[in-house]
Amino acid sequence: MITRAAIGPTDDVLVLGASGGVGHGAVQIAAHAGATVYAASSSEEKAKRLRELGADDVIDYGEVDIDEAIKERTDHRGVDVIFESVGGETYEQAVRSLARGGRLVTIGATTGDADHALLHYVFWKQLEIIGATGATMGEFEDMLEAVFAGDIEPVIDSVIPLEEIPTAHERLSAGEGFGKIIVKP
Repeated sequence: MITRAAIGPTDDVLVLGASGGVGHGAVQIAAHAGATVYAASSSEEKAKRLRELGADDVIDYGEVDIDEAIKERTDHRGVDVIFESVGGETYEQAVRSLARGGRLVTIGATTGDADHALLHYVFWKQLEIIGATGATMGEFEDMLEAVFAGDIEPVIDSVIPLEEIPTAHERLSAGEGFGKIIVKP
């Protein structure tokens, strides 16, 4: 987010998949960079936790379309950066939510590939689509420094024994988790 998307204090950032383990880290990193952070979530309980982690505003995607909510909240401008890990279900709304010159960082496609690339948005709005699979060693060290300083907090949903893995998968599939589930042998 910092190196590839160049997030800074003047940016509006939208984090999709914000309740997941990587998503809530993205919320904290964007907030730590001084950006205005919008997060998408599916419940008021998760929204409350995301605000505690640094989100300035949380969009309940079960109630409104994300792109419509962003238009309303940004006076039709859109956001500068979107951190997107969901894929198919939200990609098109993400592209429509970007401001002119916006940057979409995609780190996965949990719900599959997008049906449409929306190339007319990409070229008319001069958007950047950035793929990212991980961090450099320097970025990792910077993140650890922020964790040790207390600026970023790893969120752990639960610690479970091996035999509870099927139950943990059921919880995650039902959208009940918030943060990482750690398996303890």
